[in-house]
Amino acid sequence: MCIFCKKGLYISSMNPATNRLLLKVKYSFYCALIFFLFANPETAVVLQNVVGNYSAMHGLFFHTILFFITVLGLMLLPSE
Repeated sequence: MCIFCKKGLYISSMNPATNRLLLKVKYSFYCALIFFLFANPETAVVLQNVVGNYSAMHGLFFHTILFFITVLGLMLLPSE
């Protein structure tokens, strides 16, 4: 049974394979949300105003680096 507590998704009585699967689902959901945030055209406009005007290739590289750093930061957080 899944129990949602203050620390996030907590699985108390499931086997380790199910726990690993749910952890993968959790990180996949986080990645989808982060991708939506960085792939949004409005985000590109805001970043261009903050960083300055850049070409499409530089923008792709910049958004990729931001995505990488954000996902890495989420993975370094405790899983429970």
